[in-house]
Amino acid sequence: MEEEKKSFEQRLARLSEIVAKIEQSTLPLEEALALFKEGTALSKELTKELEEASAQIEELVGEGDK
Repeated sequence: MEEEKKSFEQRLARLSEIVAKIEQSTLPLEEALALFKEGTALSKELTKELEEASAQIEELVGEGDK
C-alpha cells in the first residue's frame, strides 16, 4: 500500500528536524549523509510547491487586474 503523502507543514517540520540533527554534528557520517539526502529531497519538493503556489497567486491577481 502506498504511503499517504504528508502535508506541506509536516514535511517542513521534518526538514527542520533534519537540519537540527545535522547541526549537532555528532552523527555518524552514514547517518548524516542519509539525513542530508532526505533533507535535500524535501527541500526540492517544498520549493517546487511554493513556486507553484506563487504562480497560482500571480495568475489570480493578474485576473483581478483585467
